[in-house]
Amino acid sequence: MFSPRLPSTQVLSIFAFATTAGHDSSTVFTVKACPNEPVKISYGYPYDLESECFETPVCNATKTGQFCLRSGSQSSAQFYVFVGVIVFLYCLAALVLYIFFDDLYRKNSRIIIGDFVISIVITLLWIIGSSAWASGVSDVKMYTDPYDGEIFQSDDLPECKRKDSCILNDDGNFAGLNVSIIFGFLNFAVWVGNLWFLYKETPWFKVQQTKPPTEPGQSPETNMY
Repeated sequence: MFSPRLPSTQVLSIFAFATTAGHDSSTVFTVKACPNEPVKISYGYPYDLESECFETPVCNATKTGQFCLRSGSQSSAQFYVFVGVIVFLYCLAALVLYIFFDDLYRKNSRIIIGDFVISIVITLLWIIGSSAWASGVSDVKMYTDPYDGEIFQSDDLPECKRKDSCILNDDGNFAGLNVSIIFGFLNFAVWVGNLWFLYKETPWFKVQQTKPPTEPGQSPETNMY
């Protein structure tokens, strides 16, 4: 049985992990005391922001310290990409099964049930991964923002401690990450719909369809004789 779900789920899974792993951005700000030396903090997948640092003091040629971002979203980003890659590989394997081993698939109820159970797991992984990544993107936005992430208020960056002593030039572009979240929840919705079509192939559904109808006023047990 070839399922039309496979091309759509493959494409959606590719878009989900590609928009996450392929995104990169940066935050740029300027210290008024040294406007010719803007500070640029670049970040991208896997969004381990704690490893993104720049040398301080900014306005001093002799650097004696280092400032790093406070937190990141590495675990949620990697889990989300892992789900996308695993789903893509499973869809490839299922496509081979449906095209070249269709008779085996139809005649072996264990394979059908296994396909259904794995699809349930994948559906759960999508909602878990998408929810975790949505929270992760929110953290990335917050900790890379000099105001929300309290970069300008940090004791490790004394040049920006005074009000309006630092100017934000670019707070980053998160359009790609927002799209990646949308693809995650879209994958979840598609797989929920697929579960019904997969369930119709299982022996559980077919047994219900082959039960003889019960006449009015007659119990199912009586109808058996």
